[in-house]
Amino acid sequence: MRHLILLTTLLCSMASADTIYQYRQPGGGVLFTDQATDRVSRDHVLLSVRKGWEEKLGPLTAEKRDRYDGDIEYAAQRFALEPALIKAVIHAESHFNPHAVSRVGAQGLMQLMPETAAFLRVDDPFNARQNILGGSKFLHYLTGKFDSLDLVLAAYNAGEGNVRRHGGIPPFKETQGYVKKINSLLPRYRQQFASHYAEEDAIASR
Repeated sequence: MRHLILLTTLLCSMASADTIYQYRQPGGGVLFTDQATDRVSRDHVLLSVRKGWEEKLGPLTAEKRDRYDGDIEYAAQRFALEPALIKAVIHAESHFNPHAVSRVGAQGLMQLMPETAAFLRVDDPFNARQNILGGSKFLHYLTGKFDSLDLVLAAYNAGEGNVRRHGGIPPFKETQGYVKKINSLLPRYRQQFASHYAEEDAIASR
């Protein structure tokens, strides 16, 4: 789905499917889909069938929301990103659930596909720190490819190739909603980190 990198994500909202199939792809990657064997290429090997897949969001407490701030700030400094951006992406992607798995197999806080995690050298996508570093590295990569945040976010969600193909945000309802959601979350997290840094400066000046 991507040029160089395959990354498919779903907004972490209530979702369900009667049956989820897991396949081994020709290149060795793993594909999760609701498509039965007669609807996928014959070179895909069926690994498992999971019935009744469903995910529901729980309440977002302050403890759950802020648990990974240290890792977020470290990744932001390392990859020259706003910590608020990384946190907003985590919020939209996984609702701060490090064990989240989408219907297509995207994993962890920043919803990395197995192929993407391997490319980014993320050994354990369910390790919060590794996942945050991997997702942030990919965001950094995309900031070098597109000159606006909206396009970076669209590429993170729908793929770099789709953004280039459509000459902007693709006409996908999910992607358009994703970009709007991140932009709505950014002011909140910018304010949070600004307040945090102000408190640190105040303590340091005493």
